[in-house]
Amino acid sequence: MEQYTIDAACAVDIVFFAGIEFDDINGKLILDIGSGTGRLSIASAYLKAHTILSLDIDIDALEILRKNITSLDLNNIIFPICTDIRLFNLSNSILSDEVQITTIMNPPFGVQERKADRAFLNMAFSISDVIYSIHLSNRYVRKFIKKYASKFDWNVDFVLPYTMILEKTYPFHDKSKKEIVVDVYRFKKNRV
Repeated sequence: MEQYTIDAACAVDIVFFAGIEFDDINGKLILDIGSGTGRLSIASAYLKAHTILSLDIDIDALEILRKNITSLDLNNIIFPICTDIRLFNLSNSILSDEVQITTIMNPPFGVQERKADRAFLNMAFSISDVIYSIHLSNRYVRKFIKKYASKFDWNVDFVLPYTMILEKTYPFHDKSKKEIVVDVYRFKKNRV
């Protein structure tokens, strides 16, 4: 599992970007794919998301999220779901046409497992109205992301460069803190 906990300042900045700059949080169904301990989910709740589904395969991270949402009294907004996102299905047929889905995710960067981010992108492309996704910042990744999105009839309509502070959480992490430069992509469906 390739996982870092997103720092709190980064989570707030990204959700502010999505919720204030583009109004993609307030009243929306939020999918936080690869939610971990739920910092993006909690930040989204404070920007008045209608409902938040926090999806992660790590039961221990979701237990931390459960404790946090209980202590913050957000149990009626945030719903942690332990699942492998490759197996998760949220059918559009059970949702009303008025429901707008914003996906916010911090997928694996593919350092430990090549192409690990694709399952996250595939799931988001299949269900969302708008997507925010964090990826390493370099020209090869940018080129890949844009090309990959276009295969699904999506486009990148904004890129926010950002420096994240990652804290050591697993034995394979070799530094206590590390700065990485990422891009936060905003994807929109191409209109027919």
